[in-house]
This record gives sequence, structure tokens and C-alpha cells, in this order.
Amino acid sequence: MIVDVTTLLTDALIYVGAYAQGQTPNSDDLSLAFRVMNRKLDSLSAEKLTMVGMLREQYPLTGAASYTYGPAMTWAPPNRPIKIKSASTLASNNTEQPARITTADQWAEIPDKSRTGVWAEAIMYDNGYPTGNIYVTPLPSGGNMVLWTFQPIPQLPSETGTINFAPGYEECALTIAAVDLCIAFQRPVTQELMLVSQQSKQVIAQLNAELYDAPMPPPQGPGPTSQPAVQTT
Repeated sequence: MIVDVTTLLTDALIYVGAYAQGQTPNSDDLSLAFRVMNRKLDSLSAEKLTMVGMLREQYPLTGAASYTYGPAMTWAPPNRPIKIKSASTLASNNTEQPARITTADQWAEIPDKSRTGVWAEAIMYDNGYPTGNIYVTPLPSGGNMVLWTFQPIPQLPSETGTINFAPGYEECALTIAAVDLCIAFQRPVTQELMLVSQQSKQVIAQLNAELYDAPMPPPQGPGPTSQPAVQTT
């Protein structure tokens, strides 16, 4: 969904109560809303919540034991991914074999990591920041590594222009930013705003649970209450 950034920022300020509908925010308040919203979008990515859909890319294998991975690295995706979902080796003869994605402990258990071969049987991504590394074994000297990855939620590019959000992400960005803007404007967070914020984030969590093929996290908010204990004499 194509979203007008200025309208999105203005709506967040209206949700806070800093402006009434029809009023035009000043540039300082728009800049504040822009910074707060981008921080919240970054926070969502840190929680491993991603934009829907996966990115498929392939990178050349040269016989190296490891490859730097990230924007402007040896293997250079457009963004630092949230998670690698699957990996495979596409050999020079156009045959493809899956590669096991290991944890650090599983990687340490592999006795010989210097073997060469047509396909990489296992990889380990260290999730390093700002420079990530992907280790492979055996060591193919040709072909490509194919990676399917979950991508971060995009941040607003500027205070003007547009951004393309998947369905459900606009309301989440709007309401979670509005909650933090209440702090900046020293205004109380209403129950209605908090509820809408929690519900919109829950929608994103549901979408991501389906992507990750993982159990749905429990809803936010107070849990069931137990009956008060009966005092006996």
C-alpha cells in the first residue's frame, strides 16, 4: 500500500492530540514525529518482526571458508536481513542442493571444515553487526549460494514522499509511534490508543508467525484473573 509520509506523520500527531484535524503541523513537530516513527520501525525489526514476503538472492562461491555478508560486503544484500530462512548451493552445472543452517554449537561440532566440494552442505551465519559473516563447508570453488531471507520493515525515507507498506503495517507504524509521541508532548496515553497500538502490533506478529511457521505469541495485555481466595476462620 502506497502511503503518503507527511499524512502519516500528521495523523500520528493528531492521534496524540497535539493537533486537531485540519491543522498543519509545524516543521519541528513533523521532524520529531519522523524520528520517533523510524525508531519504532527499527525497534520492530529488532524484535524480529519483518515485512511480509521473502527475498531470494544468490552470491558467487569462490572457495573461501567465509564471506562477509551485508550491504556493501562481499555478499551484498540490499538490507541486513532479519533472518535467513533457507540456503542452497546452485552448482555450475545448474544442479541445486540444500545447505543446512547451523547454530554456532552445531558448527563447532563439524570436524573438518576445510573440505572442498561441489555443494556447501552446511552454513553458519554469525549475525554480526555491522559486518556479518557466513561460514560454509565444504568449500565450493564455483556456483552460487542461494539465500532466502526475511527483510526488515522499511523505514521512512524522508519527511515527504511516499513509502510502500504491506497491508496492516501502516496502522502499526502510526499507532506505536503515537504512543511514544505522547511522552514527547507530555500527554497521557489513552486506553483507546494503547489498545489500538497493541492490536495493530498483534496483526504484524500474526503475519510473522505465519511466515516463520512458528506458534502465535500470546496477546498483549492483562491475562485472566483468578478468583480471590476465600478466607476461612
